[in-house]
Amino acid sequence: MAEFKPAIMNQAIELMNRSTNTNRRVGAVITNGVGAHNTSLINREGPATTLHAEAQAICWSAAEGHATKGHEIYVTLSPCVACAKLIFQSGIKTVYYYEEDSEQPLALVLLQAAGVGLFGPYKGK
Repeated sequence: MAEFKPAIMNQAIELMNRSTNTNRRVGAVITNGVGAHNTSLINREGPATTLHAEAQAICWSAAEGHATKGHEIYVTLSPCVACAKLIFQSGIKTVYYYEEDSEQPLALVLLQAAGVGLFGPYKGK
């Protein structure tokens, strides 16, 4: 069974607090040592211009040659459907989330169906 590591979730929360996104701030840390927060790709926020924290951490891992297969990801908000697809396709085995995104229930269903372990929400615990 997977073991929750509060220090890694705290790193994700620190990254979330660095985000300048005015809509929703999110942080993510993969246990391969790569972390990220959501960010606007251009100087205009919106769904089409924001790169989610999970996607950014997975992309940075690939760009820097860090494996994601078999690792865990800690996120401050449960993933959206697009990030859920990236998570299970990248081989991440477990998702720990601090808060559940009530607008994205299908994402957790997809991750569970793909065999990805889910643990959370941890907010308030």
